[in-house]
Amino acid sequence: MSQQSLVSYPFGRIPNNSAPFGTVPQDAEGFRTLPEATERKESHTLTVREVARMFDSAGVARTERSIINWCQPNKLGIPRLDAYFDPNERRYFISSQSVGLAIKEEQAKAAKSVGNSGPGSSVPKNSESPANRAPAEANSEVSNIPRLQQELMDLKITNRAKDYYIEQLKSEREGFALEREDYVEKLINSNRQIGELETKLLQLQAPQD
Repeated sequence: MSQQSLVSYPFGRIPNNSAPFGTVPQDAEGFRTLPEATERKESHTLTVREVARMFDSAGVARTERSIINWCQPNKLGIPRLDAYFDPNERRYFISSQSVGLAIKEEQAKAAKSVGNSGPGSSVPKNSESPANRAPAEANSEVSNIPRLQQELMDLKITNRAKDYYIEQLKSEREGFALEREDYVEKLINSNRQIGELETKLLQLQAPQD
């Protein structure tokens, strides 16, 4: 074996071809599997940390982990927040419009929760009467009300997110159609100019009598 084929690293030293051992990503997004990069729009301006502060200021504090989960598709394949993952910066950028909608929805859920936990809300007043159904059965039905209300609220939130996502797709498709028409028109004009120039060139090259 020739000496040129040997790698001259110092004894006991490992080449630094990767990130240092034990390095922890600075941003919260680094702990998840990197999603597929999509096209970033002008509305994608807010970071996960900024969005978490907006929720905190609105009285419905949410962790950065929750914000990241909302940036990714749910079971129906629809993300709650309109976001773009930048593979270079390794973090999300979120649109303020979708954040505002999510804050309103969380505030509505919080108001519902406070209303359900108020005095006298857990058991109807007429449940104390002996003429009504057994207390155990009545309490069981009443205890299901918050769960059913939560499921209903989740469905409404999912539908709103779906409608918003569909509108975004429609807008992008319309913009693409207009851009394509513009390109086709420019191509036709270019072909016409090429034809005119070729005709002039042939006329100039024709032998003069």
